[in-house]
Order: sequence, then C-alpha cells, then structure tokens
Amino acid sequence: MEFGKYIAHRGLYGKNIPENSIPAFVRAAEKGFAAELDVRLSKDGKIVVFHDSDLMRMCGVEGRISDFTYRQLTAFRLGNSNERIPLLKDVLKAVNGRIPLLIEIKDGSPVGSLEKRVYKLMRSCKTDQSYAIESFNPFSVMWFRIYAPEVRRGQLISVRRNKTDLKYIARRICALSIVWKLISSPDFIADDLRCVSVKKMLAASDINAKYVLWTARSDADIKMSSYFTDKIIFENYDGLSYDLSDNR
Repeated sequence: MEFGKYIAHRGLYGKNIPENSIPAFVRAAEKGFAAELDVRLSKDGKIVVFHDSDLMRMCGVEGRISDFTYRQLTAFRLGNSNERIPLLKDVLKAVNGRIPLLIEIKDGSPVGSLEKRVYKLMRSCKTDQSYAIESFNPFSVMWFRIYAPEVRRGQLISVRRNKTDLKYIARRICALSIVWKLISSPDFIADDLRCVSVKKMLAASDINAKYVLWTARSDADIKMSSYFTDKIIFENYDGLSYDLSDNR
C-alpha cells in the first residue's frame, strides 16, 4: 500500500472546508496526503462522494442519497458552505493523480452494482491514479478479489457498540478473522482505533495483510496508533500539533 503513513479522512477538511468536498481533496493533494473518501450511488446511478446514507447531518435535508438523482442532489450544500456533493469523477479530475485515494464502498446498493461502476471509472481515468478500495461488507471486497484482483483491497472492521441492533451484529460477524480470511482475503485490514488489539494485528499479519487504523483525531491518537501500524487514517489536521511532515 504505497499511501504514505498518513491518510486524510474524507479529505483534509476543516474550518470552512466540509468533509468529502472538492476543496478537502485539493487541500490534501497540496499537503501531500493520500485521501480517504466514501462513495454511494444516486437514484440515477451516479457515483457520488458522500459518507452518510441520509442527507440530514451534512445537508439538513430529509431523505437518502439514493432517493435523489444527481441533478437533484446538486441543489443541496455541504454544511454551511457553498460546496455541492461531488461526483467521484470530479474528485479524480481535481486531484489529477497527485495523491493516492482510498475509496470506501458504502452499503446501500446490491453487491456488484457500485463496485463495477467504480472499477470501470477508475480504469477509464486519464491520469495514472493510484487507489485502493475498502468496505465493511466482505462480499463487496470479494467482488474486487474475483473481478479485479489487481486492485488493492481492504476489509474495514469495528467491534465498537453504540447499540445492539442488526447493523452492530453484522459488523461484529464481519470483524471475525475467519470471515474476512475466507471471503474477502484482503490486502489490508482497516481497524477502528477505539477497538485496536494486538490479536487483530497478528491476525492480519497471518495473511500478510497490512494493519491500518482509523480514525486518529488527536495527538494522543496518532501516538498510540504508531505503536501498532505505519498507516494511520486521521482527521482534525488543524487541531493537531503532532508532526505529520514525515509521511513516507
């Protein structure tokens, strides 16, 4: 994974720069950080860059991304900014191959539909764009294992519990090493920093997979993460005093 040590979570966002926005990715490129981003499908099958399944937190609008065509989504703004929800192809154009991208495939579409579109778009990219994909869904990762084995792929895992519901149970199952070893066979494991463990680090090592941690939000988080890995997904760049200049 030639991503450098630090990967900017949802771009290098901050004050007046919303997450998963074109300025966030441009800023990451200018600072030399690889960027993580999230992709979903709009109602008309466009690949949009947006984390949540619904629009309320970032746009103050009722409804899900999949309820709107992309043309309709362009009417909304991210946070208190004038930025619109971008298409993945617009992010690719903005970074122009300057930095690697870590693309999280979000749930919400039948396995294969979003994955196929992302792969086709990345293959058509006019720049030599370095990228990897990741997902909490091992079957999404497996799609790339079968149909695009040359693409670096990662299994996102977390056993943190906010409430006991079906989503938590599914994530708990998918975090079992036997599941991702058999189904997704990932090149890297992206683990929740709040649930980090030597056991999971060693399980990743058993299949020669890199161990990546997310999301470091403070100097203490970055320092602790560094004990376990040389690949850290971070945010709150403007609030850190930790030196991120050694990004090899």
